[in-house]
Amino acid sequence: MSIVWLEPWYPVEGDGRALEEQLARECGPGHRLFDVKVKLIARRGDTDDALFALADGRVAEVHLTWRQSGPEPDPAWPATGIHAALEDWARDSMIPLADELRDLN
Repeated sequence: MSIVWLEPWYPVEGDGRALEEQLARECGPGHRLFDVKVKLIARRGDTDDALFALADGRVAEVHLTWRQSGPEPDPAWPATGIHAALEDWARDSMIPLADELRDLN
């Protein structure tokens, strides 16, 4: 499905390998994305959040920590929300955020 991207989210065009590798570095055993193959599909322009597609059609919104010295010791990090599909993520996360930011202006 194609969605309309709302600020501050934007689609990533080209190679997302660097962020995919960063996510793999940060996720240790016990993290829900540990050893899961992902593909970067979008970024949030005002934070360190990224949106990754999973092989089974789900998407994961992740707040990267930029830890460089191995995986996060706490499996709750990087903070991750998994949605059944891109449409669900748009409805439950992207649209409410865009509405909230619009209301602040």
